Amino acid sequence: MKVAVYGAGNQKLYVDQLNLPEKYGGEAPYGGSRMAIEFAEAGHDVVLAEPAREMLDDAHWKVVEDAGVTVTDSDAEAASEAEMAVLFTPFGKKTFDIAKDITKHLPEGAVIANTCTVSPVVLYYVLERELRRDRQDLGIASMHPAAVPGTPQHGHYVIGGHSSSELDIATDEQISRCVELAESCGKTAYVVPADVSSAVADMGSLVTAVTLSGVLDYYYVGTQIIKAPVEMVEKQILMTLQTIASLVETSGVNGMLKAMNPELLVRSAKSMHLLEEQEELDAAINTLADLDDEVTQWINKGEIRHTDLVAAQALAKELKNLMGGKAAEGTIRRCMRKMFE
Repeated sequence: MKVAVYGAGNQKLYVDQLNLPEKYGGEAPYGGSRMAIEFAEAGHDVVLAEPAREMLDDAHWKVVEDAGVTVTDSDAEAASEAEMAVLFTPFGKKTFDIAKDITKHLPEGAVIANTCTVSPVVLYYVLERELRRDRQDLGIASMHPAAVPGTPQHGHYVIGGHSSSELDIATDEQISRCVELAESCGKTAYVVPADVSSAVADMGSLVTAVTLSGVLDYYYVGTQIIKAPVEMVEKQILMTLQTIASLVETSGVNGMLKAMNPELLVRSAKSMHLLEEQEELDAAINTLADLDDEVTQWINKGEIRHTDLVAAQALAKELKNLMGGKAAEGTIRRCMRKMFE
């Protein structure tokens, strides 16, 4: 398979700031350059596009080239024959710019796959004009390493499949191509809905893991101990998640903290300690009850801005009823793009 990887990865960040060799193991180069190395070692024809030569030192570049990877500073050159274009690129606009540019150069049927830079569905919406008008053959998926490539923790890829909204942004064959690439390197391939992939594979998976643990704890206590109706428990979970998400969107983390009042929350949460072992709740209460001065400063600086706490899916349904499907879908697309502007 012919593969182009965009972005070598900042080795000063990985080695000097994060100290990955000591903390996680493995060896530099990490990131996109390591992905390119592993793809090449698996027998693929790989090009690494990186205009910033300083991302790697000379010894690291030698490791890349000795693995059989072709290095270029031209995005267009890397795209010219690529069946897979993997974006290990900066979060947000820079990734969009690179993706837009390479759509003009990729061969027919190629796949553009993001890593932790952006949701594949948002990437599709940003490229929608190009994909609908000029390049209907291209697919959008993801090749989330869901860990830093080059560390022992990187034993898998998260592949964005068909979305939960039934928006098809890649064919079955294109999704299978991503799986094939991952498995050829000895990695486990997890195929999840394209619009879910970021929540389980990006750095924010820390939030997802802690949140999911809390949801399961409350779901068990609510339905099995309190014996509340499932519908009531699920609506309370929904209300909580929507409140936190909406406040972060309008007021940032500082404003959300101010509105939620951690001291009050600890008092309320203790009343839900109904089992002898509720490790997730114990950990949360201990953390929130012992916030340091820096978090107190965040709260004091917080500003609670205007926030409409509405059920997002109910709102989307109402928009479609009031505006019609096409107009509503356009509005939803614009809202999704705004998150990354």
